[in-house]
Amino acid sequence: MKEILTEASTKGLEISKATRNYKFNMINKHFHDSYEIYYLLEGERFYFIDKEIYHVRAGSLVLINREQIHKTSAVEEGWHERILLQINRDIFAPFLIGLGLPNPEDLFANYYGVIELDHGDRKVVAGIFEQLLTEMQLKQEHYELQVKLKLAELMILINRYCKNQLTTVDTFKPHLGKHVKVNQVATYIWEHSDTNESLEVIADKFYISKSYLSRIFKEVTGFTINEYMNLARIKKAKNLLAHSEYTVTEISERMGYESITYFERVFKKFTGLSPKQYRKLELKQTK
Repeated sequence: MKEILTEASTKGLEISKATRNYKFNMINKHFHDSYEIYYLLEGERFYFIDKEIYHVRAGSLVLINREQIHKTSAVEEGWHERILLQINRDIFAPFLIGLGLPNPEDLFANYYGVIELDHGDRKVVAGIFEQLLTEMQLKQEHYELQVKLKLAELMILINRYCKNQLTTVDTFKPHLGKHVKVNQVATYIWEHSDTNESLEVIADKFYISKSYLSRIFKEVTGFTINEYMNLARIKKAKNLLAHSEYTVTEISERMGYESITYFERVFKKFTGLSPKQYRKLELKQTK
């Protein structure tokens, strides 16, 4: 097995380039507060985002919004090369908006998913990423400005694609039986997470055994059914905490938790904050 990993960072921006010649499945279950842009240079990957599964091919960008659940896994061919960029909202959103570009909050919320670049733009995007990586590694005079300019160039190109095509189109959906089934189950759980249905009940609804469902769901998404259900509930709870006047107790009940104590424990496990701390932080950021 061989892996070449190159990383660099500056304030509010992280970039990494990875080349792997083996069947790699992402172990970490990502769920973070930064925007993410993933570019596949070579190979093929499956990409799970919230409740959808995409088949990503070389020359494609993947946009991930803040707080979206996501994980990559291998297709049959193990070798792949990718570049990953993580962007801090608070630092770079004001800069991009100031240039007249769309608010990243709206762009990533409306157009998350896969963008298939044409052949000419693939070289352009690869070049932008390489320049970002080099600038952040060498940190020469005025590199911060060069990084911002290159990020703006990338976001202009992405915005043009988003305006001219849908990112989450059916051509990127895998057709393998287990991926289709997991996609259906994940969508069902996402829409019914507050009912707190058991694994057995969910398996019966899809006419498969609970052992088979457990195995393929964990294999494709990286989560157990229970973990994924809690993540879906916590995401909905975060939205209510930030944008409603429901009390923490009322939100706990609406999400189907039997006790507020258990809700608070699960919420802190996935966010690092208590529900009250999260609400206070969100209110502070919106002022």
